[in-house]
Amino acid sequence: MANEPYQPISCALHEAFQYAVMRRSLLDLCWRDEDNREHRARALPIDVLTHDEAEFLELELRDGTRQHIRLDQLLKVIVVQGGEHLLG
Repeated sequence: MANEPYQPISCALHEAFQYAVMRRSLLDLCWRDEDNREHRARALPIDVLTHDEAEFLELELRDGTRQHIRLDQLLKVIVVQGGEHLLG
């Protein structure tokens, strides 16, 4: 999947991710990696980044490590406090 061209997300969803970063909203996420394996995590969004012609959500996982997830690989995103579904 990572080798496939990036599929842009909607501006509204991009703004929702930026707002979650600003509010430091804990997120429950589900995504597929480049091997098409599904992952789930609860993480704090740190930043929305652009590189290699794609957009990424930088997350801090519970163990303190940071991870970048390509936005078009996200399957489901829920704001933990309040239960707002950003995606899925």
